[in-house]
Amino acid sequence: MQGRTRCPYCNKNVVVEVPDGATGIQRTTCPNCGMHIKVDVNGGSREKREEESPIHPLVKDTRSNKPTIAGIFLIIVFLLGIIMGVSLLLSEKEALQGNGIYEGAVVDVEHNPIEGASIYLMDEGLKVKIAETDAEGYFSINLSSGKHRILIEKEGYISKNVSIGVFPIKSIFRERFVLEKGEGEEKERSITAFAIDILPMMAVAIIIISIPSLIGGIFCFMRKYRIIAVVGAVFGIFSVGFFIGTVLSIVALVLILTSKEDFRRV
Repeated sequence: MQGRTRCPYCNKNVVVEVPDGATGIQRTTCPNCGMHIKVDVNGGSREKREEESPIHPLVKDTRSNKPTIAGIFLIIVFLLGIIMGVSLLLSEKEALQGNGIYEGAVVDVEHNPIEGASIYLMDEGLKVKIAETDAEGYFSINLSSGKHRILIEKEGYISKNVSIGVFPIKSIFRERFVLEKGEGEEKERSITAFAIDILPMMAVAIIIISIPSLIGGIFCFMRKYRIIAVVGAVFGIFSVGFFIGTVLSIVALVLILTSKEDFRRV
């Protein structure tokens, strides 16, 4: 049995089909957008139903709010990512103001601590002894924030000429340096120095990765092209956004994946 109704998704007048003799609430498919809709079928004889096109749309929209909620989350993720990226770019110099405590550990190739290794500061062509490792091979130095070069020396071992990075906070971990037996000197760049070098690139990357979240959020509001919304949520996970963005993106991704029927088929 066929009848005419208005689809609440695409807002088009369409002809849909329900089983012959059906009455009450029936589930069918919109031939225009492919969405599943519910219709109210009036009673009466078949001839009368066909003549009067007795299928009427339900006034209640059966769509859920999941895409809308996911869209709101992705917009927030985008804003958090932009704020974080711009903050890193603008505050790069400020973030490296003041002094910080740098901690390290010196061990041999068998990971045994080396006691009495001398730590020299090599900035501006000067060589100034600033620390010495203790019985556990640890050392701690207070330096101005930024990149510095230190020299680690111990008689009988190859010296390490290391580029390090110091942040205006107490170090949350100790970088480990391995000395091999022998003579001479070798250069090395520490993880902290690498972190300072890539700080501007990280800021730009966060901004760029946040943009797909905005696009995904827009398509969530439009309820179209679910795959684009999914991609936007996945990118949002890696945009960090003060770590809150990652959590919101995961929630948005779950909402999108569980709301297939709420997106139009185009």
